[in-house]
Amino acid sequence: MRHTFFGGVSPVSHKNLTRKKPISPLKGTLDRVTIPLRASVDEMAEPLVQPGDRVQVGQPIARVEQSGLTIHASVSGQVEGVKDCPHPWGGLCPALVIHSDGENTPWPKRPTPLAPDKVTLSTLLERVNEAGIVGMGGGARNTAHKLRRAEGKITYLIVNAAECEPYVSADHRLLLEHVDQLLLCTKVLARCLRASRVAVVTQGDKLNVAEMIERRVKLQNGTTEVYTLRTRYPLGSEQAIVQTVTGQELRHGTDPLDAGCLVLNTATLYAIGQALFEGKALTHRVVTVSGGAITCPRNLWVPIGTPLSFLLDECGQLRDGAAQLLTGGVMMGRPVEDLNIPVCKDTNCLIALSDEERKDEVETACIRCGKCVAACPMHLTPTFIVKALRQEDIPFLKRLRLEDCISCGCCSFVCPANISLVELIDKAKETIAKGETEPWN
Repeated sequence: MRHTFFGGVSPVSHKNLTRKKPISPLKGTLDRVTIPLRASVDEMAEPLVQPGDRVQVGQPIARVEQSGLTIHASVSGQVEGVKDCPHPWGGLCPALVIHSDGENTPWPKRPTPLAPDKVTLSTLLERVNEAGIVGMGGGARNTAHKLRRAEGKITYLIVNAAECEPYVSADHRLLLEHVDQLLLCTKVLARCLRASRVAVVTQGDKLNVAEMIERRVKLQNGTTEVYTLRTRYPLGSEQAIVQTVTGQELRHGTDPLDAGCLVLNTATLYAIGQALFEGKALTHRVVTVSGGAITCPRNLWVPIGTPLSFLLDECGQLRDGAAQLLTGGVMMGRPVEDLNIPVCKDTNCLIALSDEERKDEVETACIRCGKCVAACPMHLTPTFIVKALRQEDIPFLKRLRLEDCISCGCCSFVCPANISLVELIDKAKETIAKGETEPWN
């Protein structure tokens, strides 16, 4: 049975700019890559190489001591050393800089490809960890740890193919171009994790993907369920995905495992398949470069560590009137302050908005219309939260369940007063966490 989730919005998708453009490799030659040592959202890796060492594509160059999560070279060349470099998540991060030789020589010692029926749970976890796979939909959490926790505890293995952020079509193209490998990977994962049901959740703007998967499943006499839902943001969030499939609503302190579900992003699933069936580490990913200010929007196959400036060069640079650059999407993305920021494992897009697309309207007073309350998928009251923050009413602020906020941006999107609600709510969360009472009047 198909369910729905509360709230949400329907922004213009703008996916027509890239949805029909196949994934293509970079045409230019990279001079160097900058690979951050932050292996996942909460793990730092230690270098395994020294300045002057020669490395090849897929060779381990850093590893987290406790978990064994590994980082690999995405180009062949010479290690220049460790430097503090700008990171997409903000601030500086230690990173290994590799000067590319332009040859992209593969590492000869990569693992042997596995036959699907030979994959066991222990082999799966080992390969995923050795390949350096993290959540590639934005979470960037250790995937091997996620799989280990799920074994024997889930009913549903859910493939998150919603890709609800406007402009982004990276996962859409992966599904169209590699559907057989993705379905094979879901079958292997379901067997290893003892999941009795597999579901692929996508939106109405990807009907060609849904039809292709349904045809493949029917030909293979498979049991994969395809959920094609009305296009609505933020369907791609784990909370919305789980509620859509099971009808269960996740609250703070719970995760999909509590509902018997494991949710994996399309790109993460593809990386797992590459590690199992081809012995490849996570060294590249698909990045959508799009927006009204991009001369030639494209879906690119990009080495991890590539500077964002190089992606703009590949797409014909920016048009006149470029207003803002974002990574991660226009709803939940982060502004780009430095084009030397590298592509990371969770970088799914680079969006360049034109003046017409970015509407910087003047903020006015809240008219208490309630649109932000109706749009919030987590049943929060953004207008009350911002009021309490500005009045420095911290006790009341703590009662408004800020910990449930997923920073989806729906409240800001619908606000007729142009109040940056999501930014203020993020500030309120920081205020509570740090015990601060900064005035916002």
